[in-house]
This record gives sequence, structure tokens and C-alpha cells, in this order.
Amino acid sequence: MCAVFLTFLAHALCAQDLVFAVNEGVTYQNDGLASDRFKSLISQLSKELKRPIRLQIITRYADFEHELAIEHPDLVFIHPGNIGLTATKSGQYVGLATAKDFTDYRARVMVKADSPLKSMADLRGKKIGVPALESIVTVMFTANLRELGITDAAKQFTPTRYQDAVPFMLDYGYVDAGVTGSGAVAKSWVAKGGRILAETKPVPIKQFLVSRRFTAEDSAKIQKLLLQLSESEEGKTALAGLHISGFVPWNTAVMNEASIRLGL
Repeated sequence: MCAVFLTFLAHALCAQDLVFAVNEGVTYQNDGLASDRFKSLISQLSKELKRPIRLQIITRYADFEHELAIEHPDLVFIHPGNIGLTATKSGQYVGLATAKDFTDYRARVMVKADSPLKSMADLRGKKIGVPALESIVTVMFTANLRELGITDAAKQFTPTRYQDAVPFMLDYGYVDAGVTGSGAVAKSWVAKGGRILAETKPVPIKQFLVSRRFTAEDSAKIQKLLLQLSESEEGKTALAGLHISGFVPWNTAVMNEASIRLGL
């Protein structure tokens, strides 16, 4: 009877849903139901792992940090690189891959064409428009200012939830400089005559992590699936849902350097 019970328990545990936690950033508006957009990827992961997977959308960064701290999610796709790096540094999660399109993600500082500001060091004491304070863009920018000896930069910030609102603050003189991580926003700013004062060093974002509870074999299976998504129609459908073109392997050296730079 004990043997039968243990067998039943093992099957029950295996059948429990894996939790796939997702955060796609706080400064961009969602353009569709995530449950629909992630359906193809979840189907493929579930098939590979032979386990049902439940999607958990976590919009607040503080909530995501808490969930990772208690090791609740099994699979993680996260936009803010600093939160992902903190989780991997703790050893609770393992980095498998990052979005191919976002390995060179950086904050860009925009100013008007006639601005007297010449370098990032000139931003001391100036009013600066930034995305949400918890945004990875603001975290990267703050880290760069800290390297220049500007340690109380938050006092200079005027935050806005959406990055495409930063140029508005510049246009109407609410701030002396504005910060964005969006290449499209920066390109549009330059096209209408604005300047890019400076850029921060890049941090790979949109990271895919797995819990340390996974065996090395299963982690390798997940990584292989992610890296090969662009090679099949089903995989391309999954990538389209994530709004990326593919994944590249986790680069430990690059990630360690980024963690140090961000002060994690």
C-alpha cells in the first residue's frame, strides 16, 4: 500500500502546474491579451517538459521581486534586466537566454538642438524626464550618473509611465533633458531636430530564467527549445507573441559585468 501511495504521490506532484511568470515592462502599453500571445510558447514548453504550465502576469516590479525571492515561479520571462540579474546572482534562478533584439539595450539622453548641455556630466542639478523610477532605463541611467559622482540624481527626476511622453516634457520645457530606452523614440527625436547627448552602456534585457529546482537536463532542454524557436513555423509564432525575433544564449561574463555596473 505504501508503494502504491508513493507512486500516486509522485504522479500527482509531476502533474502540478509549472508557473510561468512574465513581466514585459512598465513603460509600454500592452497591445493584446498576454494569454493569447504566450499560448504557442507555453504549448511548446509544456510538451517538452511533459507538464502543464500556468501563465502568471506580474505587472508591478516589487511584486515580481517578491515572487522571485520566495522562488514561486518555475519559468520566468522578464523585461527589467536588473530584477533578472538579482535573481540569478542569488543562485535561486538560472539564466538560460536573452532576447536577440535586446542584448544592446541602453538608455539615451535627449536634449533640444540648442541645449547648452554637452555631456552627461552637465546634467548635475538639471531637471531630467525619465520613465517610471523602477524602469530598467532609469536604473541604468542612475547607475551611469552614480559613476560620475551624481549620487542623489532621483531628486532631479520627473518620471512618466510611458517613454513616448518624455519628448513632450522636453518640447514644452518641463525638463532640461529626457531619457529613453526606446530606439524608435530616440530616432524620432533626432528626426525632428533634437540631439542625443549621451548613451549608457548596454544591459541585455528580456531574460529567460528557470528555477534552480529544474534538473540540468531539463534546463538544457528548455534552452535548446528557446534557441531553436526561429527555425520552425510554430516557433516563429511563439516569438511573434513575445515581439522578438529570437533568443541568444545567456552570456555569464556580460551579465556579471552588468550586475557590477548596476550595483546589484
